[in-house]
Amino acid sequence: MSRLRIHAWWVAVLLGAAPFLAQAETGCAVCNEAIKDVVVFLPDAITGTKQTVCLTCSRLPKQCYLCGMPVKKDFTELSDQRTLCARDVKTVVLDDDEALEMARETRRELDRLFSRFTSFTEQVKLRMADRVDIMDLFHVPGNDFDCPNVLGYTLRSTNQTPNVRYTISLLSALPARQLRATAAHEWAHTWIMDNVSPDRQEQLERDAREGFCELVSYLLMESRDDKAELTVIRSNAYTRGQVQLFVEAEKRFGFNEVMDWMKFGEDSSLRGEDLDRVRKVQFPSATATPTQTVSSRPVALPLPARFSDLTLQGVTWSKTRPTALINGRTLAVGDEVRVPLNDSNVLVRCVGIQQGEVSVQVNGAAPPRVLKFRRD
Repeated sequence: MSRLRIHAWWVAVLLGAAPFLAQAETGCAVCNEAIKDVVVFLPDAITGTKQTVCLTCSRLPKQCYLCGMPVKKDFTELSDQRTLCARDVKTVVLDDDEALEMARETRRELDRLFSRFTSFTEQVKLRMADRVDIMDLFHVPGNDFDCPNVLGYTLRSTNQTPNVRYTISLLSALPARQLRATAAHEWAHTWIMDNVSPDRQEQLERDAREGFCELVSYLLMESRDDKAELTVIRSNAYTRGQVQLFVEAEKRFGFNEVMDWMKFGEDSSLRGEDLDRVRKVQFPSATATPTQTVSSRPVALPLPARFSDLTLQGVTWSKTRPTALINGRTLAVGDEVRVPLNDSNVLVRCVGIQQGEVSVQVNGAAPPRVLKFRRD
């Protein structure tokens, strides 16, 4: 239930990649003095470039926890001994109250973004935590997953406070975009606990759960046109490729299909060689007793609606990624989804979306059919 980030500096260490040494005369990126003998090339995790550093600075004991570069002067040291270089300290949210408000606004953004699909609980206690606090969470029995770069964590609330079912802890002093992405990820964990049965949660692999949460974060960052954070999410290796598969599945089949798979899928994780299996789901029958979930509110089970024709039910407008609701299924431009029609279903491909109408191809037929809002 945590979000973490593996920085490029740590990757280099884990892979045993020693800094490249060369003879040259250039400037040191840390002390700004000329290098007259040995140049050390170190990766800057923020810019994605290699920086030239003198041998003395390369051996400094402190590094910026964001970019991984050594620090010598004009750096900021936090109470938990994390260090920020003079450049990166300008990008982080140091005020906890400001950070908490940004996290609350993130939930409101998620509700607006996914209004056609679902909502995210408000019954959450938010808290900012330093690295010591975050790592202490792993001493709780059952929390045996450890990583030095954990950014957030979600736990079911154990106190008796009314209307508080979860506690979300967010690492303090994060850059604004990373804070929003992390908050979105953690709220996605509450969605899983609210909407996915305990048996299905146990069946899902951890990488799949984390991949879905990163998808929610990715779609939020996409709506904000934050290309830098999108790149970070897609390149993050800690879901072992599941986030990339979730992003691709959402683009091909739509978010509604991904949610159905999370709740009722047959597989424990997405399969790159057969992504169509995201449609392999086992919906509960209308007469079956719903599986009890951890949610204190009833969870609506999706029962097939009966439609006599294709009906445009709504449009969620966005300049970057508008979506249309057709016969209970949500499609973005390019999506091809089976939608219920009479007692069967048809294959609908979304060709274009305007604020008042949608163009679709039905079972591959041309020309496209235009669906408009009904005027009752």
